[in-house]
Amino acid sequence: MTDQQISAFVNALRYTNQITPLQKDILDTWDALQKKPFDTEAAHRRIVSNNVNHPDLFVAISAMPDVIQKPFDAVTQEDMIFNLRRQLEVLAAKEMEAHINGNFQFASQLVRYHAPLRNYLLY
Repeated sequence: MTDQQISAFVNALRYTNQITPLQKDILDTWDALQKKPFDTEAAHRRIVSNNVNHPDLFVAISAMPDVIQKPFDAVTQEDMIFNLRRQLEVLAAKEMEAHINGNFQFASQLVRYHAPLRNYLLY
């Protein structure tokens, strides 16, 4: 997803009536990425929390060809941003899949308010 699509997706989530745990993790991950200045401690907590809440997330990201495993003391701020971004993309894909498979209220709201995502939702 492009930055514009992610932004539209996150903005649509903010307008849902009831936030699911997955949606909360998406919003919290987005917020961690948007903090200026970047808060490495908060980012680390968010990465760990996402991995605990979504065990499949670590496996999915680890399998990506551009991911290199590093010990925590060797992780840079850029590595954290990269990891959070990948987590956000995987979490958003899970959310989109959940709505395509059954909860059309959010998906229709997303299409109504965020036209740039229409093509993405159809694939």
